[in-house]
Amino acid sequence: MTQLIHIDHPNIPVGIRPAFEKKVTEIADWLGINPNWLMQVMYAESRMNARAENIQYGRLIAAGLLQWTKASGFPGAPKTVLQYNHLQQLEWVKKYFAPYRGKMHSYFDVYLVTFFPSAMGRGDGYVFASRKLPASLIAKQNPAINKVRDGKITMAEFKQYVWSSTPVAIRSLVFTTDQFVKALKDKTTEVITAVKEDPDNVGEAATGIATILAFFFFSAV
Repeated sequence: MTQLIHIDHPNIPVGIRPAFEKKVTEIADWLGINPNWLMQVMYAESRMNARAENIQYGRLIAAGLLQWTKASGFPGAPKTVLQYNHLQQLEWVKKYFAPYRGKMHSYFDVYLVTFFPSAMGRGDGYVFASRKLPASLIAKQNPAINKVRDGKITMAEFKQYVWSSTPVAIRSLVFTTDQFVKALKDKTTEVITAVKEDPDNVGEAATGIATILAFFFFSAV
């Protein structure tokens, strides 16, 4: 069995790592997805910390490996999540993703099911919102995704966040070649726009393209 990404993270107790890796692999096989997609989404949400807490304005709004919220289906979440250890929480990871078994075809899909499952299948212009959760509240609670700072999060912003928040060193293990190509095209468009607007200050955008190219060719070897 190939070692999973993040399995050596200090937030996973050394003594349970073999069992944790085995369980993640079994869950991923059952769901029909890459086990590294599960590992990366847990890393992105909690840095593999089963006792991770998201406290906003003095109130616990999410907790655990997958940052379960009150609306996540986890009984008594988020408070009760903290009573479960890493291996116990993996049972709930399986239950959470079970309705989407066979429907997740990329890491983007896995992260989308984690973040806002009702948005599955929506286009890049889709604005994250529901009857109970206005776009402005979702944007306020997720400032890292709302890069434009316009009071709403679009699917395009979400995809960019998922890409940029994934450590460069493991992107070739998480994303497909097609997604690398799309990211390169998007970054190229960004650079062209930057050149038009400020031809003397395009360093950061150009560096982004160099990084994407380096890993695209590395993954193709």
